[in-house]
Amino acid sequence: MSTPRSLRLSFRTRLTLVITLVFVAAGAALLAVQYFVVQGLFDSASRTTATSCELVTGPSAGTITVTGSATGCTTLSTESYPADWSLPIAEESGRAYPAFAATGAVIQQTRFLSDEVIGGLLVWSIVLLVAFAGIAAGIAFWLARRSLSRISEVTAAARDISERDLGRRLELPGPDDEIKELGDTIDGMLDRLQLAFAAQDRFVANASHELRTPLTTTRAALEIPLEHGDVPAELEPAVRRALRATQQSEELITALLSLSRGRAAVEDFAAVDLEPVVAVELAELEEAAAARGITVEAELEPAVVLGDATLLARAARNLLDNGIRHNLPGGRLWVRVSPTVLEVESTGDVLAPETVVLLTEPFYRGADSRLAAEGIGLGLAIVESIAHSHGGVLLLAPRAGGGLIATLRLPAVATSEA
Repeated sequence: MSTPRSLRLSFRTRLTLVITLVFVAAGAALLAVQYFVVQGLFDSASRTTATSCELVTGPSAGTITVTGSATGCTTLSTESYPADWSLPIAEESGRAYPAFAATGAVIQQTRFLSDEVIGGLLVWSIVLLVAFAGIAAGIAFWLARRSLSRISEVTAAARDISERDLGRRLELPGPDDEIKELGDTIDGMLDRLQLAFAAQDRFVANASHELRTPLTTTRAALEIPLEHGDVPAELEPAVRRALRATQQSEELITALLSLSRGRAAVEDFAAVDLEPVVAVELAELEEAAAARGITVEAELEPAVVLGDATLLARAARNLLDNGIRHNLPGGRLWVRVSPTVLEVESTGDVLAPETVVLLTEPFYRGADSRLAAEGIGLGLAIVESIAHSHGGVLLLAPRAGGGLIATLRLPAVATSEA
């Protein structure tokens, strides 16, 4: 079972936690060793005091002096001893003193001092460990952010680069380390991808140009005999099928050229008003819509965008043609133009979300057989390509009750440019 994305910790957070935990573990181990070493030293000192202190008579009545080589021997008052201390007894001037009372008091004082120091050491060790753990967490977070900031730059740049702007490069500054090596490797990969895409586009464009001339010649050679009635009746159906196949090939070549041009970055963009562009395309497709009994409702308003007028007209025509071609007989088509948006909504068959995702794939024409389906399957692919070349996006969504909603969003032109 995968962890929800909202509950996942970022690598930076996990690295901070690991560094902090390692510091806390090392600090706790160091303080524990220090605690037991100090405790052992105090116990050793207490045992040394007990065995090395000896009794000496006091300089005045009621006191004794305990001296010895061990630290902690001192002068003690006899009044502080319990009455039932056991023998042996040391005598001075007719008074009796418990010989081991002084030694016991010294040991008691030493142990009291040991307990006080060890207890205080434990408390302060915990306080300092918590304080330095917080400091370590802050330093670890700073180090993690500093170390991973360049990786974030690589991620952001790689996310923004697409097949439409393969000319961009990361060109990471900074020391020649592993992160810079990663950036240079990605730049090298982009170089190879750019060359591959450029070669592909050149091949499509060149092949399309080369094929257009013989196809035009073939179409003319078929149309002229048909127009003059020079084709025998039994051969006319075959000739007309060949003519339709030639026309479809020409349409495919034109679509491939549009797709190739749409993939290329167009630099000479200008302010284009979508309203008249869409109105012209609607007028040209009015007859095709009427032939299928499709009712067209248009809501057009000025929408100035930055782009290429020819490509935008092609995108609008493809969206409208798609809405008519794949509509139901007697269906409806809604065309809306608002600032930076062209929306074409059409009735039709019920589409599954997974099918809608595939509609922009080149040559995909739905679940039906490719031979039975209408069109060549490049219409929406061309629209998406043109949208990307303009810095826009094509959004497709299934319509409730059947059909498709296609939304073309384009960047608005700046006021000064308009």
